[in-house]
Amino acid sequence: MFFGNSLTVEHPFGVSVFGSALLRVPPDSATIRAAIACLDEKPGEAFAKAKKGAQAVSAFLRKAPVKESGLSRISLRQEYRFANNERRPIGYVARIGVNVILSQLDHIEEIVSGLIDAGANEVTAIEFHTARLKELRARARQLATQAAREKAEIYADAAKVSVGEVLHIQDVNPTILRQPFHGEATRGGPVQQELADSEPEQNSLDPSAIEVGAAVMIAYRIASK
Repeated sequence: MFFGNSLTVEHPFGVSVFGSALLRVPPDSATIRAAIACLDEKPGEAFAKAKKGAQAVSAFLRKAPVKESGLSRISLRQEYRFANNERRPIGYVARIGVNVILSQLDHIEEIVSGLIDAGANEVTAIEFHTARLKELRARARQLATQAAREKAEIYADAAKVSVGEVLHIQDVNPTILRQPFHGEATRGGPVQQELADSEPEQNSLDPSAIEVGAAVMIAYRIASK
């Protein structure tokens, strides 16, 4: 609580610190999400076009270097267009989704191009994954806890006291580690503020790198030196 120019702690109990870690690791697999979407005035014709496109896509994937692939069930929706402030039906869109999983990431461009050439006219997402996610989350939580302890010891040493036993541990959503900072970069505009106590050797410059974070609040008892 603030009283004038002073800051007081309403319920003093020890030293409370925030610890965090943000690891960046290269992916080991990727998922490509695409679709065959066909428009026609008649539903039956739209279905036929979508099925023909799906057959061509399936034929391509059977020969492609992919780990796994699958097609969704066909769906149909009516399509409209606005003209002269009026919403008018123009036909029906039949759509079949395509999901492709591959572990050879250097083939992504080849697979995407092949899907489009075969008849997939929508590529909605390319998602990257790692099979080590559980292991990396555990490591990030360990590093966050270590960072909190080190921070507490720095504060305690400066205050001429010692860090005692742990009083409280609270898990914190790691999404707060990537926060917009409303300052100005060299060329102006908002920049991203890195809030994590990250290990430099874990950082990756790969734009497809997967971020695995952890954050924790820990309270320690203060002990006399």
